[in-house]
Amino acid sequence: MSSALYSAGALISQAHEDDIWHASWIPGQHRLATAGSDEVVKIWDVQSGECTQQLASSNYAITSLDVNKQGTRMVTSSMDNKMRVWDISTLSSGQVQSTPMLEIDVGAINAWKARFVGETTVYGDDDTASTRSEMIASSTDKGKVRLWSVDKGTLISELSTSRPNFMYALAASPNGALVACAGVGSSVYVFDTVTGSLVSTFAGHSDTVRSVSFSSDSGLLISASDDKQIQVHDVRHGSAVATMLGHTGWVLAAEMHPDGQYIASGSVDTKVKIWDFAQRACVETHSQHSQAVWGVGWQRESDKVAISRPMLASVGEDCSVQIYDPLLA
Repeated sequence: MSSALYSAGALISQAHEDDIWHASWIPGQHRLATAGSDEVVKIWDVQSGECTQQLASSNYAITSLDVNKQGTRMVTSSMDNKMRVWDISTLSSGQVQSTPMLEIDVGAINAWKARFVGETTVYGDDDTASTRSEMIASSTDKGKVRLWSVDKGTLISELSTSRPNFMYALAASPNGALVACAGVGSSVYVFDTVTGSLVSTFAGHSDTVRSVSFSSDSGLLISASDDKQIQVHDVRHGSAVATMLGHTGWVLAAEMHPDGQYIASGSVDTKVKIWDFAQRACVETHSQHSQAVWGVGWQRESDKVAISRPMLASVGEDCSVQIYDPLLA
């Protein structure tokens, strides 16, 4: 493909004092939340490059962050064995917030990753429909996923892979019906959040899986692994769809474009790659980072704001945040 898809835009160097492990867009906005080993969440206006808000209540590295689809709440997990839920809907510019709306003591390594599980429709035995509220999913070092109440912080249920492995990766489907986890042991597991049943196991990788993420229609699951592969799985039929090779180091993150046309990935090899999903080929490589790229993320639209040409963000061990601007419609 001769035409460039994305150009390297704003670079926020030394955005954090240490490695940046996570990035999550606030839906419908030009704001990006980042966090990592320096124990603080920063929210950036990517157009100005300014840090507009900070969240800080722990002296421990933050192992994950996620923003719900309404853009009103953020969940973080950290090495002090706590998950924290933050109200970000009322944050004012320049504010440093130190008190979360909810703090859950989950115990040792029971929330390495935390993700919001959106509300979903539940059907009873008589086919009556009801709405199940938003929850939080967390992954453990014992091959389990736990589901928590967002409002009360209580444990609702526990989903087990039957393998006592460290689950580095966790994702919730946009429709709220599924959660996926993976980690040591190379397999990827998909659970039904309503029944708690294990619905699919994908065993295509040959090494630790670092990242899992769903497509916007919840039909595909993307996984990234130390085996240098990106794999795409069909969660509806439990089948493998594609394998993409091109990184020369562990692939630490991979995420599908909202329209399903591209996949972005980041790696220990310091590269950010954009893949054409239909061609199963890398069509663009970016080399702005000087160290491992830990996170990539496409800009997210909200129920009220559509984003037809999303920006892309990457973060990494070099403490920088790189924004990529779309060049083609």
